[in-house]
Amino acid sequence: MSTIPVRVVSARVTSRRLALLGLGSVGVILLGMLAAAIPYRGYAGEGYSPLTHFISELGEIAASRLAWAFNLGIVLGGIGLGAFLLLLADRLGGRFRIALVVIGAVAGVSGTLVGVFPMDYLATHRVVSDVFFVTGWLVAGIFSLWLVAAPRPDFSRWLLVPGAAVVVVFLTFIAVYTTYRPADPEARILVRPDGIWTVPFLEWASLLSLLVWFVCVSIVLLRQGS
Repeated sequence: MSTIPVRVVSARVTSRRLALLGLGSVGVILLGMLAAAIPYRGYAGEGYSPLTHFISELGEIAASRLAWAFNLGIVLGGIGLGAFLLLLADRLGGRFRIALVVIGAVAGVSGTLVGVFPMDYLATHRVVSDVFFVTGWLVAGIFSLWLVAAPRPDFSRWLLVPGAAVVVVFLTFIAVYTTYRPADPEARILVRPDGIWTVPFLEWASLLSLLVWFVCVSIVLLRQGS
């Protein structure tokens, strides 16, 4: 019995437009982060550092002066990257397409909701952020498995390098995070270790590795031209 392929969208989006969507969405997220990080002052009066502060602290309305910039960037960028994944899935085949659609949708929605429910809504925030970090690495993993499954003339296998980096860094962060027990259940951190704090540092490394992966895939799409 033959099967009829199901498309995510009715019309194929050009590679160039898809690439610009990916790059623009990453840019919006990074700009929001930078805008919130510059004037940030924590509960102990300290400035922001990705070496000792969790990502979501930038969006905590009670502590971050420009929390709205971070949260808006996460919402807009999350929607953009979610759409990017669904459109990218149209270029895959069979089970890989289905898997990327499902995981991409979950990761995109949960990532976007991190900006809708910042740390001020701690219980909900923890749920959506945990779902994002559990599914985020699978996005790059599924795409990488698709690249391995058969030669892809339009996608160079050098994309396996950033894809593998995402998987390794995310799984390392998840393993370390499961051992983390905050001193304050309300997540107000007054004392931080000197130098590098492994948990937030790996959280930042995870997110940045995924954003780099989006940029790499977008660059390849941009080079396809049409």
